[in-house]
Amino acid sequence: MHQKLSQPITRRMGLSIIASVVLGGALAACGSSSGDSGDTTTADPGLEGDARWKETIAAAEREGVVVFYSSAPQTAIDRLQKAFKDKYPKIDMQPTRVTGLELATALENERHSGGSGADIALHDMVPFQYDNLANFTPPTGPNPQRAEFKREGITLKGVSQMHNIVPFGLAYNTSLVHTPPTDFTALADPSFAGQVGLFDFASPGSADLYGFLVQHYGGEDFLRRVAAGKPQFYPSVAPTLQALTSGEIAITDYASSVAVQDLVDQGAPVKFVPTKPQWAIQFYTYIVGWAKHPNAAQVLYDFMATPAGQQAINKDAISVLPNIPGTVGQIGDVQTMNVENAINANTVNAANARWRAIFGR
Repeated sequence: MHQKLSQPITRRMGLSIIASVVLGGALAACGSSSGDSGDTTTADPGLEGDARWKETIAAAEREGVVVFYSSAPQTAIDRLQKAFKDKYPKIDMQPTRVTGLELATALENERHSGGSGADIALHDMVPFQYDNLANFTPPTGPNPQRAEFKREGITLKGVSQMHNIVPFGLAYNTSLVHTPPTDFTALADPSFAGQVGLFDFASPGSADLYGFLVQHYGGEDFLRRVAAGKPQFYPSVAPTLQALTSGEIAITDYASSVAVQDLVDQGAPVKFVPTKPQWAIQFYTYIVGWAKHPNAAQVLYDFMATPAGQQAINKDAISVLPNIPGTVGQIGDVQTMNVENAINANTVNAANARWRAIFGR
């Protein structure tokens, strides 16, 4: 959960970088990517691009820089930077990790000021993206045209494309929980009374998460049984996992597969539970219309849609493309957030008000 700034955001913005994940939403993706022909993931000549695309690459190399903002985990950003450098050594990818709400604020400031900043972004603030689709530049490279990215909900209005899908949900402390849970019913287990940590942030994501629990685990009565166990509440992934690792809580409804695996790799006594169905958060890529390095942004966008780019971004996560090494499932295995609900403030507010009433928040 540590963050590293390879390029600072402009001083004018005064943005503070915090270790949290702010949620957006997107349409539940239909079907498994494994059903498509494997031909779309090979490096065939068509995916190398035509003469015009090669001109774009040459122009990108002359620009020499692409500035990238993302709310993805730092480890994923680091892997993407290395893989992109290996493919395009003449283009310097300059990444900055910044959380969703602050990222949106930064981009708004840059758009209105005309100052330098991000050329391209990958993050999960779908309401912001929907409000700004007309201000973003569609991808022109060959790889975003793969069949997998043509599916409903994968590319938003031909502009913003799903490149990162992170399973979220149940995780537990292995020192405290000796019988591993298999699904979210564990949240209502009386033996965990006072030891359950829940997500507590009124947002499109919280509405969708608790809607997912209502849908699959017995309606609002399930939430009332969870509430009866006197859970503890946390505003984001970082403090939730800190509490889980320290033993302050034994189990949580809000952890990401990527963040938990990072902790496991560091020796922490935690484990992620791949539930069925699995709830997931999806991150979309887009090129801002005011990019100072528009060609380099196009090349990075295209690279992120290749198998190599997807492998870099989606370790311990899920890719739209099939058969990507290091991923933990197929897109058809997860229920992603509903974009129509996420961009409807009335729907989000009503849902959050309901679960807050149930939990007495």
